[in-house]
Amino acid sequence: MFVFTPAGEVKPLPAGATPVDFAFSVHTDIGMTCVGAKINNKMVRLAYALKSGDICEILTKRGSTPKKDWLGLVKTARARSKIRHFLREQGIVA
Repeated sequence: MFVFTPAGEVKPLPAGATPVDFAFSVHTDIGMTCVGAKINNKMVRLAYALKSGDICEILTKRGSTPKKDWLGLVKTARARSKIRHFLREQGIVA
């Protein structure tokens, strides 16, 4: 499926991908500081399953970090790998 950035850039993602997957596909720093998402200008939960054609805007907050439960949300290997790496560095996940 294809999801759009607010600027119109297209990001291919697997079916069932979430805003967290989208955030990591844009840039690792955006994924790491993600705190919320707007899909088609409406606030949604980070567990929201994106649909092809959605316009996804990621809300970030400086100092925010990935949460352990995100591992159950993400569908892409890139996002899962980055989250696990961060959690291991923090001593949260072995």
